[in-house]
Amino acid sequence: MTVFCYGQTLGAAEKKPNATTTVVTTVTINGAPKAVFDLITMARLWPQWHPATKGVGGVVERPYGLGDLIHERGRIGDTDFATTWKVVEHARPSKIVLQSQTAPTRITYTFKPGKGTTVFTRKLEYKADSFASVKELEKVMRDQSEQGVKQLKALIEKILTEEAKPLT
Repeated sequence: MTVFCYGQTLGAAEKKPNATTTVVTTVTINGAPKAVFDLITMARLWPQWHPATKGVGGVVERPYGLGDLIHERGRIGDTDFATTWKVVEHARPSKIVLQSQTAPTRITYTFKPGKGTTVFTRKLEYKADSFASVKELEKVMRDQSEQGVKQLKALIEKILTEEAKPLT
């Protein structure tokens, strides 16, 4: 099951120029929460599942932890970007919060256990003014987030399936 939610977080009824936009994507991944958490928190996998990510550096060879920095280079729509993410919350295996050090952008991952599954939610919060040069920004962010979690589910399930196979 995949669930997508989108919305503006506004302090008043009218849309404010620098309001925070939130894109929430949820997917159920076949796998135990600790294993899913550890794989999702390996930044070296980002280019394999998120369409905006073109390259990563910093803490990429192990699951990232509190205070770690991940450098990301990517493309949103037709606009290139570079940012450094800092892990500002870390609660294995239930929650991670990444805060951009270059823009008012935050990504929260939550992991909820099911029966042999993990319900993974990715919440992206950003201010549109930070991406003023991107045409149809909200649509691009929503589309990339949807595509990303679908590809993430497939990647994590593939890795976990391969890990479970005996040597032949």
